[in-house]
Amino acid sequence: MTTRLTQALLDAAEDAPPVPPPDTLWRRGRLRRRRRRSGAVLACLLLVTALALMPVRSRTTPESSRTDQEVLPASVAEPYLWQQTLAGSPNGPVKLTFSTGHSLNLETALVLIGRDDTYRLDYLSPGEEADTLSPDGLWLLGQNLRDLTTGETRKLDRKLSGRWPAVWAPDSRTAVGDIGGDGGVSYDSHGQPLDIPDDEIVLVDVASGATHKIATAVDGAPWQAAFSSDGSKLAFHTSLPGQSNGLTIIDTRTMNPLNTVTLTERQRLAGPAAWTPDDSQILLAAGEVCAWAEYCANQTWHLQRLNLATSTIADETVRSRPGDPKAIAWRDGQPIVQQAHGNRTCDTITLTETGAQPLPLTVAGRGCADYARDLLQAATLGGPGITPSPWQAQRWTYIPVAALLAGLALIGRWIRRRSRTSKPAAAATPTQPRARPVAVTTTAPLTRARAAPGDTPDIVSSACWSTAMDARVTSGSGGWWSSPAEYAVPSPEREGTCGRRSRTDQVSASYPSVRVRSTHERLARCGN
Repeated sequence: MTTRLTQALLDAAEDAPPVPPPDTLWRRGRLRRRRRRSGAVLACLLLVTALALMPVRSRTTPESSRTDQEVLPASVAEPYLWQQTLAGSPNGPVKLTFSTGHSLNLETALVLIGRDDTYRLDYLSPGEEADTLSPDGLWLLGQNLRDLTTGETRKLDRKLSGRWPAVWAPDSRTAVGDIGGDGGVSYDSHGQPLDIPDDEIVLVDVASGATHKIATAVDGAPWQAAFSSDGSKLAFHTSLPGQSNGLTIIDTRTMNPLNTVTLTERQRLAGPAAWTPDDSQILLAAGEVCAWAEYCANQTWHLQRLNLATSTIADETVRSRPGDPKAIAWRDGQPIVQQAHGNRTCDTITLTETGAQPLPLTVAGRGCADYARDLLQAATLGGPGITPSPWQAQRWTYIPVAALLAGLALIGRWIRRRSRTSKPAAAATPTQPRARPVAVTTTAPLTRARAAPGDTPDIVSSACWSTAMDARVTSGSGGWWSSPAEYAVPSPEREGTCGRRSRTDQVSASYPSVRVRSTHERLARCGN
C-alpha cells in the first residue's frame, strides 16, 4: 500500500460519520454471556452424572479377559462412606462379600464385590448377622433370599432366624438354615435359663422358597452342616458343652437319616466344604485345648478325616494349627481353609500334609470374607488388587456436590464483580487523536537543513508534536527542517479541536503527517 493511498484512507475514515450502536446491544451481550455460563454449568453437571452412571470395567489382566478366565484379586480395599447400595444398583453376580464398619450409619455393613469389581453396600440392623453368599454368587441367604442381579427379596414360606450362618449346596439350588423356636426363654431367680426352645433345621428350596424340616438343634445349640459334592447328602452336627454329640448323614431327597457317628465335644465339622471331592470322607476339626462350644483364647486344632465306609477317624500328622478353622472349598485336591483369629483377622490357606500354604487373598474389613465357592475352586488367584470408585456413590450424594459446585461458582462470580468495582477509577487521560495533517504556511521563504539521526527537535511546546518529531528523527534516517513556520497541531486538552501556535523555530516539513496546505482550509477542518 502506497503512502498516498494510506493517507487517503485516513482522510476518508476521519470524515466518515460515527455509527451509533443499537440500543439493545449491551443487553443482548449480557444475555448471551449468561446463557453461555448456564450452559457451561449444565454441561458440568451432566458430565458428573454421566461419570457416576458409567460402569467401571474390571481391573483384571488383559490375558484373563481374553480367555474369559475369572480372577480373584490379591487385595480388596475398604469402600467409601458414600458407596452405592445394593438396593439402589445391584451388581450381581458377585465375587465375594465382607463385613465393614466403614459406613454412614456407623453400623456394620456388608460389602459386595461384583464380577466387574464394582462395590455395593448392604446396611445391616444392629445385631444382625451378614447373609451367606451362594457358590455361584447370585444369591444371599439370611432371613430370606436376596437376588443379587435384581436386588429383589424372595420371601420364604417361613422366615429363617439368621442366628447362625446358612450353608449352601454346591449347585446353589438348595441351602440349609434354622428357624428359632417361638416358645421364648424362661429364666430362674439366678438368671439361669429354664426352658430354651429347640431350633428347627430346615432345607430351603431356592426355586420355590419352600422350607422342609430335616433336623432339630436341641436347646438352640450351635450347629454345623455340609453338603456332599452332588448335594444329595447333608452332614449335620450340633455342639453342646460337656457331652458327646452325633454327626448325622441325611438324605436331602427323602429327609431321612442315613448314618450317625458319635463325636466328642472337641470334634466338629471342619466347615461347609467338609466333604472330600469324591464324597468318601468328611473333614473334622479337632480342638486341642478345650471344647468348641467353649471359648479358648489360645485354642489350637488339627485335621481329622472320617471314613464314611468304615466310620473310622484318622488324624493328620500336623498339630497346633491356630485360629478357628472353616473349610470353604477344594482346589487341586487340597482343602481351602479360613482361620479366624481373636483380633478379627483372617488367613486363607490351603492345607497340605506338612503344613499350610497361604493364598494371595487379602480383604479389608472385619473377620473372614465370604467367597463365591465356584471362583475359589476354578478362578485365577492373586489378581490385581481392587479399590472402590468414588463415582459409584449413592444418588443423594450428588445433591450436596451439585450445591457445592454451584456455591463455588457464585462465590467466584461475586469475587470477580467485587474486584472490578473495587478498582480505583483511573485518572482521566485525554484521548490522543490520530495524527492529523498539520497546515503549514510561511511568511518567509522556506529554508531546509538536514537533521541527522539522534538530533532533538527544538519544538517541545506540544506533547503530541514533540513526541512525533522525536520518533521521526531518532528512528529514521534523518529529516528535513524548515524555518520559520506557523502551524496548527491537535490539542491534547480537547479532542476533536485544534490549537494554533506560531514559532520561528525549526519544524519538520518532511514528516508524513505534515503537508503544506492552505491555513484557512486546515483550520476549517479543525472546527475553528
